[in-house]
Amino acid sequence: MLNHKAISAKLFWIIVLSIFTLFLIAGLTLSIFTYFPKIMILALLIILVLLFKAEKRFFNDWFLFLSIIYLADTARGLIYFLISHYQLPVYCEYPIKLEKLLWGTVPSVWLQNLLLPDGNAGWLEKILTFFHGTHFIAFLIVGFFIWIKDKVWFNLYKFSFYTLLLIGLSLYALVPTSPPWMASEMFSLLPRLVHFNLELYTIYIPDLTAGFNTDPVAAMPSLHAAFPFLCSLILWKKLKFKALPFYLYTGTIIFTIVYSGDHYLVDIIAGVIIATISYKIGDIFLIKKRPSEPWPYAFIWKREIRLAAGLIIIIAGLITGQIIKPELKVYYSQYNHLKFPEFINHPDKSANNYSIAIYLGDFYAQRQQKETALKHYLDAQNLARNTYEKRMVREKIRSLNLYNKSGLQQK
Repeated sequence: MLNHKAISAKLFWIIVLSIFTLFLIAGLTLSIFTYFPKIMILALLIILVLLFKAEKRFFNDWFLFLSIIYLADTARGLIYFLISHYQLPVYCEYPIKLEKLLWGTVPSVWLQNLLLPDGNAGWLEKILTFFHGTHFIAFLIVGFFIWIKDKVWFNLYKFSFYTLLLIGLSLYALVPTSPPWMASEMFSLLPRLVHFNLELYTIYIPDLTAGFNTDPVAAMPSLHAAFPFLCSLILWKKLKFKALPFYLYTGTIIFTIVYSGDHYLVDIIAGVIIATISYKIGDIFLIKKRPSEPWPYAFIWKREIRLAAGLIIIIAGLITGQIIKPELKVYYSQYNHLKFPEFINHPDKSANNYSIAIYLGDFYAQRQQKETALKHYLDAQNLARNTYEKRMVREKIRSLNLYNKSGLQQK
């Protein structure tokens, strides 16, 4: 596909691993951690492409694919926007019940009790945070390596990821699910979980879709797990046991996102399943296509059509993102606007859970249903465990402008 493929691949890995090593050293010695944005690795890919004078082939093979990747980023934010704006149901309890049914406990809680009993992040958490920051660019690095080696192999890579994104985003929209840290922090359904990777990130590197590319209620399935696992399957097809190092990387990512409270283990299993399905669909499609037959869709489109399609996709995604960004900023700042039917349809749960009582009070207060909000705030007041919680509840009740009407007395 390219001249001097072996040299290109070796040089590529030397550069990538050198950069990653520098970032790891910076994290461990200076506590500088960052979430690697896609724009960063794209810049590296472009530099390498220019170095090997493969600009035209890179554009033909990558432009539309990268456009769709950035559109998927926007779609994640758009899904969260629609869930928030139109009050679509979000689910919280079912993965906890599944975890306890399958394992007898929630693995995130078990791991933190074992490895992080004092809640203070150490060397292990710093190393895992570094790996966590690489997970959504690792698949692009793998893609570039595959592109250097074999065009048909790269077509499998692209087709599999198209399928994975379609399945994953569809499930995000159909079954919005909160992660373990939210179940712990917002509803006290789990013991305290330290979201250590989020706490350790100290540097922010802007990306094209920054501000509208995340969905905090997209725990099920885990694309954090699905992306590297799909790459592992694709690498295994050609490299066999030489792909084992990437399986170790995938295992590290899976351990990290469970340990940090980002995902339940059942999320991981779902991610692995949809990655496997996506790979099988792509592989079957490749087998059935004869080499002489033209590829469909992006593979046979002329260069001009790919350019136009890619530009339209990028522009549409960025415009959509900028439109929803101001409202998303509010939705990202707090989560008590989200509609959790497991609590709204069972308001009696606020009678014995302070956090659920606060959530229901806030939820109804935002909708100007003040009497209902007051009822739940009173539940919270009865359940308050310390002076801070009691004071916070009193302030919330006072904000309803029903304080005197209720006849309550400040304690």
